[in-house]
Amino acid sequence: MIATKNELNYYLLCDRIALGKKSLRPSFFGDEIWKFQIAMRKLDYFSKSQGLLGMIQRSYYRVKYHQLSLRLGFSIPYSNIGPGLAIVHYGTIVISSGCTIGKNCRIHAGVNIGANGGESKAATIGSNVYIGPGSKIIGDVIIGDDSVIGANAVVTKDVPPAVTVGGIPAKVISGNDSTKHIIKATEIIKSEGISYE
Repeated sequence: MIATKNELNYYLLCDRIALGKKSLRPSFFGDEIWKFQIAMRKLDYFSKSQGLLGMIQRSYYRVKYHQLSLRLGFSIPYSNIGPGLAIVHYGTIVISSGCTIGKNCRIHAGVNIGANGGESKAATIGSNVYIGPGSKIIGDVIIGDDSVIGANAVVTKDVPPAVTVGGIPAKVISGNDSTKHIIKATEIIKSEGISYE
């Protein structure tokens, strides 16, 4: 997904803004989630690298990504997730490799996004989506832009844009969108003309 160095810098900046980080780099002690997201983005970028140096960089970030995944309880593919990702807390998060996620997504602990048994295709999640703690999104469903998946919701059907769903099975419970719950990092960069080159 991340093809150029410029694109990598853009993703890293969007993620930093979405996480609400003011410093330019993670602290030596702490900031494990931010370090995980950096390793994830760099592995995505270096996975396409050629030659000896590319192989060394790819191997380094694969090990770092794997170690942080185990430490934090994350099973998250390193590609297929747009810029501006904010993983909010430590704790189990499982995302199928068959899932795609748009920009500015906020994900809480206890989330499981998976395919139906025997299938490889999982959810297609739009941009600016808030996924609350403990929620489950199962199968080849479409989650509309600007929507909110409430805490502990179990989603097995498509979710329209700009609504809040909750319950088991999940259904629309309000017309509130995700505006109050996420940081739209990509829009902040665009509106403020922040450089990422």
